[in-house]
Amino acid sequence: MEKTRAELEAYRQRKKEEAANATVAISKPSEEEVREFCFVKWKKGEPDRPLIAYAYQLLDVLDPLDAWPLRKWRSTYDDFPTATLATTALIYLIGQVYFVWIEFGAVFFVFSCLTGICLGLGSRRQGEVSAYSVFNSNCERLLGSMTAEHFERDMLHRKK
Repeated sequence: MEKTRAELEAYRQRKKEEAANATVAISKPSEEEVREFCFVKWKKGEPDRPLIAYAYQLLDVLDPLDAWPLRKWRSTYDDFPTATLATTALIYLIGQVYFVWIEFGAVFFVFSCLTGICLGLGSRRQGEVSAYSVFNSNCERLLGSMTAEHFERDMLHRKK
């Protein structure tokens, strides 16, 4: 056990030295670093953060909507929205015709609709709260939102 602790301390010291010598700041940790961090925390059995929190941290690094083709599409869309949409529609129509020809047109249409919905969801800026309280930190609600407690109080004419 002492040998493992010594190796871990040496690894941490080496990482600190690498970070001190680094000239470029990385915004997201690498997949390997997150996996290693999650594994160490899981092995320690820290009660303050369950394993699912580390799994979410790992999923943040492995964001499929941040893949290269989608990043490229979004950057092209910012510069040339009409041309990008026209090209995307043309590629979709060619794909739809092909899948109808091989008798999978309905499946392609459904997956295309689901993909369009997922890509059109957008993202929130830092500090912006969601309209759905379960997605906010501490499940905080928007001001003026109607809850079951409010509804019950109003229907039963209870005091505030």
